[in-house]
Amino acid sequence: MVIFVSQCEKNALKKTRQVLDAFANRIGDHTWQTLITEEGLKTVQKALRQTASRSTAVSCHWIRSRSRSQLLWIVGNKRKFNEEGIVPVNRTEQNLVTSYQDDSWNHLPLIKSFTGLSALLHDWGKSTKLFQDKLNPKINHSFKGDPLRHEWISCLLLLAFIRSTQKVDDESWLDSLINQQIDEANLKQILSSNNTLYIQNERFSIFDSLPNAACLILWLICFYFFRPLVYH
Repeated sequence: MVIFVSQCEKNALKKTRQVLDAFANRIGDHTWQTLITEEGLKTVQKALRQTASRSTAVSCHWIRSRSRSQLLWIVGNKRKFNEEGIVPVNRTEQNLVTSYQDDSWNHLPLIKSFTGLSALLHDWGKSTKLFQDKLNPKINHSFKGDPLRHEWISCLLLLAFIRSTQKVDDESWLDSLINQQIDEANLKQILSSNNTLYIQNERFSIFDSLPNAACLILWLICFYFFRPLVYH
């Protein structure tokens, strides 16, 4: 027994309803329920991915007992749900300036860690031969600027590294980084392959398919390049 919950918007809601209505009973405006086999569930997930867009957000929950359910997967925007597949219904606000002055900014050590790691990985893309040759005054350069900025190269390398871990979650890639388990040959294979780093059949932002810490690190790596745009 599974339950599908849709948090889709705009035209994605109509497409999602067409798929789910063919496999499950609609028990609410945004909720479906049905008995289904594992193969049937894979078919539903594949059909949802084929019609997915930026406005798509569908979660699937396996009803394990009367008091417990298990989130199986999410297709589309994962930020519409929390880690357990629950939809947020409220939010709170806090004056961070006041909190900092009161010495109650508990996340400051975490912010420092993210900033330091992002600064370290920001220059990863400078390790290319092209960039290193640019620093050599003895080499005559016939081009103006970099064909691909080092921030983007750093992001591609980090994406490949995250994809190379066993699970696409923050614990896996951070643990591999801490233990210096970086397989350069594997990274080259991932980057040189014809397969895109984006999840197949899901036409939305790469950030939607990555864990939270990875998204923040990638954004901070590119922040220096985008800073003039942000400020203006």
